[in-house]
Amino acid sequence: KKSFFPKGRAGLKYCVDKASAHGIAIGLHTLSNFISTNDAYVTPVPDRRLAVTGYSVLSEGISASRREILIKDPSSFKQFRNNYLKAVRIGNEIIRYAAVSETEPWRLLDCRRGSFGTLPARHSKMDTIFKLADHAYKVFLSNPELTVEIAENIANLYNETGVRQISFDGLEGCR
Repeated sequence: KKSFFPKGRAGLKYCVDKASAHGIAIGLHTLSNFISTNDAYVTPVPDRRLAVTGYSVLSEGISASRREILIKDPSSFKQFRNNYLKAVRIGNEIIRYAAVSETEPWRLLDCRRGSFGTLPARHSKMDTIFKLADHAYKVFLSNPELTVEIAENIANLYNETGVRQISFDGLEGCR
């Protein structure tokens, strides 16, 4: 966080070294694979490795401003338990929706286009629409490949700065 460490990792290393000289170990609380909605993995271009819980295809093309999205199969989108962000990804756009129509033609309703700093875009009939996995903390989750990258990033941070204590939280997100 730049406001805490304007010199980045070098600033964190300085704090770790200073604390260590006084017998204090510095640690971090880590939410395993929880990805905040303003993270570089989300915005401005969402990473393709954000975890998904299902998908469908568009029944017709949509303009960048359309607030109803027609889909072939609603099954991945109708489940609202553990669906806190109600977010989907089409291409490089994340879209939030409020509900799914009760009858055919299946539609995602009251869509908020270009959510989380992504850009609203036109999409073509038969484009794939992915339901993004999220958590009650209103964060996205990573797929296994991205989880490994996140773990490597954490390891690199610890190795570069000398941080030695770690608290792993949010391991349920790794399921």
